[in-house]
Amino acid sequence: MSDAARSLAVYVHIPFCARHCAYCDFNTFVERAQSGLVLETVAAIQADIARTARELEAEHGRVTVPTIFFGGGTPTFLSGSQLASLLGTVKDNFAVEPNAEISSEANPGSSDAEKFGAMREAGFNRLSIGVQSFDDGLLVALDRFHTAGEAERAVAAAREAGFSNLNLDLMFGLPTQSLSLWETTLDRALALGTDHLSLYALTLEPGTRFERLHAGGRLDLPDEDDELAMYERSIGLLTAAGLEHYEVSNFARPGFRSRHNQVYWRNEEYLGVGPGAVSCLEGRRWKREKLPARYAAKMKAGTDLAVESEQLDADGSLGETMMLGLRLRDGLPLERIRARFGVEPRERFALELARLQSEGLLHLEADTLRLTHRGLLLANDVLAAFLPD
Repeated sequence: MSDAARSLAVYVHIPFCARHCAYCDFNTFVERAQSGLVLETVAAIQADIARTARELEAEHGRVTVPTIFFGGGTPTFLSGSQLASLLGTVKDNFAVEPNAEISSEANPGSSDAEKFGAMREAGFNRLSIGVQSFDDGLLVALDRFHTAGEAERAVAAAREAGFSNLNLDLMFGLPTQSLSLWETTLDRALALGTDHLSLYALTLEPGTRFERLHAGGRLDLPDEDDELAMYERSIGLLTAAGLEHYEVSNFARPGFRSRHNQVYWRNEEYLGVGPGAVSCLEGRRWKREKLPARYAAKMKAGTDLAVESEQLDADGSLGETMMLGLRLRDGLPLERIRARFGVEPRERFALELARLQSEGLLHLEADTLRLTHRGLLLANDVLAAFLPD
């Protein structure tokens, strides 16, 4: 056991939603508010946090926590007191840093000033509100259960509760969405004085309603060129408004970058608790039981919660670190790769780097590797080049 404290980001998964969205394939379950299953799951997550903290301390020594993120599902499906209690359990069992970033996702349809006030008082200091669109017609198509007006009122309620760090999730490439509709959504987001914006292109995930509609030829989506135009317009509008384009899909006002998500982009260690949550520690990545009832039963019985586990080899971890690090617009300092893996990335990826640089997709300057603007537009293909076959 080392005397030095180990730094570990903590993710808490709340798996419940009021309804399924047409595009979502996350580990979520539609449930009645405060049902027996919800109460059992909340208790199990608290027990999971406490047990895991004891195990980590016994094996690794003191663990400090610089960031906490409540995701889902819909964390605000729970009451303000339940969210406060869960956060309190993390604080009681881990050495949470005094200036820790403590975030929660929130849905405009399950949020109000009272709930946000309870969360802020408990110690949450950042909210990520799932708006997706400021067009009511698109919100209906997405199966969202809030309006654009309710999303704006949720932002106002968050500010009133004392949240000075707000992110909005927005989506583009949606059915029947035009460039002008997308611009209107961006304009309304900017008008709210948002500190951070996460922009995601629609992906047709297997098993979702949108995927089934598309397979049946019943989903009118923008073509690739139109979707690309939306992305480029986002970059132009948001950077002109003073936001930093600091990651492929993320924009922030100076000082408001997501500290928690940067843990993932730097491929650092993290702990996930709750049904289906993923953890990554000492080269091992594992996922907890996904079904809430089974998760709660296993926790009560004191059995192992892991259902999927893999030990990452050095090659796979190196490739993932390259791929994830290049998503950051500051670029990837190659010295970080040398120090962590003991390899020279210019030699290890000589063929890939030569090809991507010759195609104008990557740029190497002062020992830092960055996506070019063209590489940014083709990011998925560029980044995949660093993953093992």
